[in-house]
Amino acid sequence: MTNIWKLQRDIEIVQGKTWEAKFRYLSLCSAGRKPSPMDLSSYTARMVVRECAEDSASLLDLTTENGGIALSASGLIEIEATPTQTSNLTAGDGVYEIELYTGSDVIGFATGKVKVYQEIIR
Repeated sequence: MTNIWKLQRDIEIVQGKTWEAKFRYLSLCSAGRKPSPMDLSSYTARMVVRECAEDSASLLDLTTENGGIALSASGLIEIEATPTQTSNLTAGDGVYEIELYTGSDVIGFATGKVKVYQEIIR
């Protein structure tokens, strides 16, 4: 599967709070056809947050293996960071990327900026 675009979306996370996001991966349209959901049941996924793209250390690492990401046959990508995970983030700006994997195929699904807000109610 080849995608010719990557979703660009900035996200906001509050320290110590549950953070959730949902995306749907759709096939590309051809003339006269509507996009249809991609079956992601055979895929794995990873989301990494870093302070800047060049950093080697990640601030947050969510995967299908560690339970932070769930994929479905209907193309749904559900991502959740727990309050414990978000409380370990430093308030400020960063970047993230989400990739989907199947076999040797790697799909860059989404990327963008992350704004982490300091928790006020502790």
